[in-house]
Amino acid sequence: MVASFAAGFAIVSMVTTLADLFGEGPAGFLGGLPLTGPVSLLAIGATQSPTAAIEATTLFPLGFSVTFAFLLFYAAPRGLRFPARMPLALGLWFLAAAAVALLAPHDFAASVAASAAIALVVFLARSRVRTLAGSRMTTTPELGRVILRGALGGAVVVGVEILSAVSGPSVGGVFAAAPAIWSSSLYVTYRAQGLEFSRSLTWTFMQTGILTTIPYAIAARYFFSLTGIWVGTALAYAAISPLAYLAWKLASRRSSPEPTHFGPTAKPSP
Repeated sequence: MVASFAAGFAIVSMVTTLADLFGEGPAGFLGGLPLTGPVSLLAIGATQSPTAAIEATTLFPLGFSVTFAFLLFYAAPRGLRFPARMPLALGLWFLAAAAVALLAPHDFAASVAASAAIALVVFLARSRVRTLAGSRMTTTPELGRVILRGALGGAVVVGVEILSAVSGPSVGGVFAAAPAIWSSSLYVTYRAQGLEFSRSLTWTFMQTGILTTIPYAIAARYFFSLTGIWVGTALAYAAISPLAYLAWKLASRRSSPEPTHFGPTAKPSP
């Protein structure tokens, strides 16, 4: 568990600190890549068995499609302040994730199909949400923020490992998709640059996540059974690299020096 926590802490704190240095587009791109999920799958495979890690990939795509909905739950409400917005989004996500863990069919093909359908619906719904993206802004990394986000990432990995041991790898696969990076990044962005800016960041998170996470789950399941969890993880990342490049090109547009709009024309409040 100590090793799992350390791995989650290191990856999340490193990636989100790099994102702080380079603005909204890179922040959304790096934060949207599959990070804590693969570390959680590795932890399950290392502490239980490679077979358990393969089983955990069964509901992993469906778990992530529900996590995309977390971004919609956060961005959609209008006139809701952050102290109510974030608990609402996390609460709705947890209920949806628990329902998936309890009720979803334990078939990988069905999980992928359902996750693609949910992701499409969430994506279209998010496209109707008005947000105003500010001009390119960066934040200076601070030790407190680095520790907070790293601790959240490590806690998610350990929590998934415990859930997998207690409730089975499939349940662990659902909660491996917990929005640790997204929730902590939205909190830090809200504190540093305001609520509207953090709402706009959900679009790049979702865009990158949809392009890379579900394909990662498919590749990981195949390569885990073929080469084992360690080499399989590396090969799965290599397999999604073209999609990650596409996500990067799309996210780079969000780093324009001029303010940009997403969705229906959004105007800042007077």
